Amino acid sequence: MTSTLIIDGSSAPAPQPTAAMRAPLPGHRQTFGGVLRSERIKLSSLLSVRLTLLITVLSGLGISTLIAVLWSAEMRAGDAMFGGGEAGLQSYLLLSSTLSAPFLALIFGVLGVFAISSEYSSGMILSTLAAVPKRTPVFLAKALVLAVVSALTATLLVVGGLAVAIICTPDAAAQLTSRPVVTGALGTIAYLVLISLFAFGVAALLRSTAGGIAVVAGITFVLPIVFQVLSMTGWEWVGTASAYLPTPLGGTLSQGITELPMEPGFWQALVAMVIWAAVTVVPAAILFKRRDAR
Repeated sequence: MTSTLIIDGSSAPAPQPTAAMRAPLPGHRQTFGGVLRSERIKLSSLLSVRLTLLITVLSGLGISTLIAVLWSAEMRAGDAMFGGGEAGLQSYLLLSSTLSAPFLALIFGVLGVFAISSEYSSGMILSTLAAVPKRTPVFLAKALVLAVVSALTATLLVVGGLAVAIICTPDAAAQLTSRPVVTGALGTIAYLVLISLFAFGVAALLRSTAGGIAVVAGITFVLPIVFQVLSMTGWEWVGTASAYLPTPLGGTLSQGITELPMEPGFWQALVAMVIWAAVTVVPAAILFKRRDAR
């Protein structure tokens, strides 16, 4: 004989939450600082990012050293490549420390792509958004961490290039604080940071590492070649438009503020680069908040 015992708990009173249960656990409140630290840890732990930064630093300092050694020897031999006096030393400092920027722009673009596309390719973006349901802080934290890392790397490259140039030509140290050198160095740093943010926005829109790198490489290297071909047509707008591509803008910013007339000028080039970055970052931020994670 089998007995069945049925326990009906539907009529049992539900436990009422106590004050201790209602109170949030100490130290568990989500803050933007916590999100920022999380994104910093994730970015710095990526092997691809570490390799990219290592290649960037070694390549940049190697190019700066090569330029400084070769051109300082020519200056000692009496070659007036840079002109004479203060202007010549300023040009020598700027070229030694910033000439590698157009070549390194693609590497900074790759860094910007990796900053967000790696999470989509690995699926970690789902865990990130589950931990931080409000997506805007996540996107802002990623962009801010990327900007800081890019700025530090670019500063290391520019300062290292200036140091190598001064070691090769000590007389150039007197021009370190001149307006063209200071603005050229800062302009180069700003250009590389904005390129990485531009690439970050492209990768966030495409959610693809290969696609993001292809677009960045196309705009920084292929598009200028296309405009050079179009310049053979004689159309006046081609020359004007090509001057506002990222690579020529980077060259303008690396020259700093000088007395020579340029079109666009230093400040115009800086504004144009900010617009390039905003064109991708702003739509990417909107879509990052609204569309599905995958």
